[in-house]
Amino acid sequence: MRLLRISGFRFAMQSAALSLFGAIIVFGIIYRAAEDTVRNELDNTVISEQADVISDTQDDHKSIAASVDDAITDTDGTFYALTTADHRVITGNLTVSARVEKNWKHWATLDRDDGMALPAHVTAIRGLATTMPNGDILYVAENASTLHALDHLIARAFLAVFGTISALSLAGGLLVARGTLARVDAFSGTSQEIMSGDLSRRLALTGSGDEFDRLAISLNSMLARIQTLMENLKQVTNDIAHDLRSPLARLREHLELARQSTAEPATRLAFDDAMDQVDTALAIFSSLLRIAEIEAGARRADFKLLDLSTLVANLAETFETVADAEDKRLLAAITPGLAIIGDKELLTQMLVNLIENAIRHTGPGAEIRLEAQPGQSGFTDVIIADNGPGIPKDKHQQVLLRFVRLDNARLSPGSGLGLALVKAVIDLHNGGIILSDQAPGLKVTVSLRATP
Repeated sequence: MRLLRISGFRFAMQSAALSLFGAIIVFGIIYRAAEDTVRNELDNTVISEQADVISDTQDDHKSIAASVDDAITDTDGTFYALTTADHRVITGNLTVSARVEKNWKHWATLDRDDGMALPAHVTAIRGLATTMPNGDILYVAENASTLHALDHLIARAFLAVFGTISALSLAGGLLVARGTLARVDAFSGTSQEIMSGDLSRRLALTGSGDEFDRLAISLNSMLARIQTLMENLKQVTNDIAHDLRSPLARLREHLELARQSTAEPATRLAFDDAMDQVDTALAIFSSLLRIAEIEAGARRADFKLLDLSTLVANLAETFETVADAEDKRLLAAITPGLAIIGDKELLTQMLVNLIENAIRHTGPGAEIRLEAQPGQSGFTDVIIADNGPGIPKDKHQQVLLRFVRLDNARLSPGSGLGLALVKAVIDLHNGGIILSDQAPGLKVTVSLRATP
């Protein structure tokens, strides 16, 4: 059904409809011209035969019948019927039904379906009846098998051409639609990867120079510009974090020395608050530099084969106590024997961030599930799900960016870098992360490749 919605397929079908309409017009013209030619020839022959019979007769029944008999003897393709005014047959080589006699004074092409008794080699006749001076009715008709065959030939030819055009148009439309759909799907797949954060991806070109290639070239230029701007922004952020860490560290040392030199409680509290703010800033800069280090990919050199089942089980055991202390339950379901190649320290930090988020943002009595199980296509899935307030669906991708904090999370400690770090670690391992509604709550699925 997707093919039917492709504009290229609809255009092909419209072209096919126009072609069929043109074929109908052409066949109509050809049919009318051919039929008129054959019909006129038959009509002229009938009129000529009637004139010959009439010219050789007197006004009595006997003379007219003799002339008709002579005409029958001299022809094998012309049919005659001579009747009285009350339709009593006088002579002739054709039997005409009473139904035909009612309208035989008008030109008509008749066949066996009209009640005509015709020879085996004749499929139709065309004729006209005329009234003789004495009141007798003379009907003369010519063998119209050619006209009858022409009608069937044109009909069969039209059906053959109609069917061929329809089949070719449908096949062509489907091919065009499949080609278009393949290009659109390729564009869509690349766009999804770009929206997931891989700004290095580009739309593929076929080299044909068609409208899709021209569109891809324009979009690729735009993506290259966006990637450059984003990389510059990240570099500026990293530079700021790196350059300000040392001054902030020295500032904290001065605050600590100044605090020790005073015994005034209010002043010491002020120094404590100031040092807390500096510590928060240092933690933010450390997180930024950590993310930058991960995104650079240098940690891949430390990848080793590790037992993911044991790692997750240890975390579950540790955080069960934390959850219990906050009147919450952490339930674990871990498939044994799961192994991947990766950085144990980074994976541990990534999972700790996710578990801590689930505990921090759920209320008393909440239930948190930690699962590890085989995924699809060689992936291993780690799932952290809760029944808390969750995250609005339109914010699922946004919260993975740096410094993004939802309104309901601004009152709790944090810098908005936790999930950004999680995303960086997952990208380093060529994995994926999906946030989905738990109804109520949030479900986070982390998919890691066995071999990144």
